[in-house]
Amino acid sequence: MEKNLAVPSGGKKRNRFAKIEILFMNLFIAPFVNALFGFYYLLGNFGWSIVVVTVIIKLILLPLILPSLKSAKKIQGLQPKLKSLKEKYGSDKQALAKAQMELYKQEGINPMSGCLPQILQIVVLLLFFSAFNMVVNFAQGKGSIEEINSQLIRPFKINEEFKFDLGFLGGDLAQTPAKIFGQGWNVGVVLPIVLLLGSGVLQYLGAKATMPNPKVAENVAKKTEDKEDDMMAAMRTQSLYMMPAMTIFLGWNFSLGILLYWFTNSAMMVAQQILVAKSGK
Repeated sequence: MEKNLAVPSGGKKRNRFAKIEILFMNLFIAPFVNALFGFYYLLGNFGWSIVVVTVIIKLILLPLILPSLKSAKKIQGLQPKLKSLKEKYGSDKQALAKAQMELYKQEGINPMSGCLPQILQIVVLLLFFSAFNMVVNFAQGKGSIEEINSQLIRPFKINEEFKFDLGFLGGDLAQTPAKIFGQGWNVGVVLPIVLLLGSGVLQYLGAKATMPNPKVAENVAKKTEDKEDDMMAAMRTQSLYMMPAMTIFLGWNFSLGILLYWFTNSAMMVAQQILVAKSGK
């Protein structure tokens, strides 16, 4: 009697998902892992490797992000004209929206372009997070050499004797601020304090640089009868402080390596905004 050697449909689906996962890892995660390892070999420190990789990522994405930064700067410069339109049309939302779009068109501004940096930032953060966790798991003995070598190109492949150091400026990049502070006050708390507060301040500066002047929005809201204007003005002001507060709150339970990435990313963002502002274009 012949045996049925057909692969069960559930097995086929698992094989298909496994192939997709391997393809995704090779295309999107492996480049980050190789970059982290490559600069670790070059610099001898995982923290500086994270800093350099983050700077390179921001420079690569700059051509995509720069137009949105310029648009945000132009919109800031249009505040007096937008204020006049607001006062002219008052609660006539349809006429106001049409007039605003005409103004944006005349000035060559795409008001939706500001969404691109946020989307790119989230995608890159998720990819970096996955690569960082893979490296940390290996360094802590939770991942096999075969697993990490499957992501590394030939010059970066490692052997059994290789040791990966997670130390950076007196801190362990795998630990979270919550865990570090739970061990008591010592020199080890300096790095998480700098990264947490620094990231919050940089987020505030970045949001302030791209956001229309809150005082102008409040003045316009006072001169119009529409309560939605008051709400939008209040939301703009609150968002200046909400993102920094959320950064500090969420960062409390993130590893120092992710916080270092976020700190460097935010610093680069502010630097790019300063360059755009100085260019005057």
